[in-house]
Amino acid sequence: MRIAILTVGWTGYNDAACRMLAERGVEILVVHEPADRDTAYATHTLAQYATEHVWHGEPAPGEVDDALARFRPDAVLMHSWHYKPYRAAIKSLPAGTLRVLWMDNLWRSTVRQWVGRAVAPLWVKPLFDAVMVPSDRTEFFARRLGFDGADVIRGSLSADTTLFGSPARTGEELASRRRFLAGLRLVHHKGADVLAEAYRRYRTLVDDPWDLQVVGLGEMAAELEGIDGIELLGFRQPHEVADLMRTASALVVPSRIDPFGVVVHEGVVSGLPIVSTDLVGAGPVYVQDGQNGWIVPSDDADALAGAMARMSDIGPERLAHMSDVSRALGRRTSSTGWAQNVHEQLQWRLAMVRQDL
Repeated sequence: MRIAILTVGWTGYNDAACRMLAERGVEILVVHEPADRDTAYATHTLAQYATEHVWHGEPAPGEVDDALARFRPDAVLMHSWHYKPYRAAIKSLPAGTLRVLWMDNLWRSTVRQWVGRAVAPLWVKPLFDAVMVPSDRTEFFARRLGFDGADVIRGSLSADTTLFGSPARTGEELASRRRFLAGLRLVHHKGADVLAEAYRRYRTLVDDPWDLQVVGLGEMAAELEGIDGIELLGFRQPHEVADLMRTASALVVPSRIDPFGVVVHEGVVSGLPIVSTDLVGAGPVYVQDGQNGWIVPSDDADALAGAMARMSDIGPERLAHMSDVSRALGRRTSSTGWAQNVHEQLQWRLAMVRQDL
């Protein structure tokens, strides 16, 4: 089977999952833009198992179409359904090619989403035979675009569970680390400023506060600079983030909006309790209030600070229980399981598409 992926970036978890797909005998083409030099993943193995087509600035007219024509895919997975060069390429595919929309957006009832829903019967749904989603919340959006239950491939995102997976952690070990970890781009929608304000307030709520390590880059880094207890670590490679998770006490995800947030899955398979906002798509999948952390309202520094205070106040016994629950919830998805499911789903859906010719 030959699968082409049209995307605008390539992450460590994409690399791990598709490497597993290639190990199943699948031939893969990845069409993408080059990584930013400051955030390039040194551990990517894409060139070892797949063909790459990298475009710069914006693809030239017909460039993506030609790359697909040379590769002759059986199936195409496409991110960014509004991106014109990719839409044009999907339209140019020959009959008998399975066309799959790979989306992770959350339905938030915005004006733009209502417009998208209105035009979807003409502009989105006719282009695709199926849709891949990571969570129920994205499936709800996909249904509003006209996809029905039979069109949906679920479980479309997974952390690199081989890299981030952790053995059982003791409450004494977690409590002794005495630090939160946050991994995010330091930008507005990821809540960098909310995290800064929440941590300031958190330190006023407890007598002996934990520290906060922050992994990531972005234009809002200054919001976090100079705050007692915060250590800014900049961009780190996936294996470095995995090590940081194994030496932290809890993960904080402060996003105003995050379509999914694979970092939550990375955190739970690392055995971390989680504090997340309610507009992180992965939250309901991997976080159960009171059992392995708390979900708080988005864009609410007071609520985030309060949850952090509760987390650092609980004892080793409950931290151990939360860690066990996180690891159990994390096993819902794995890189290997992702590859198996996607491969099987595409095989039988491709057979149905070709049967209808």
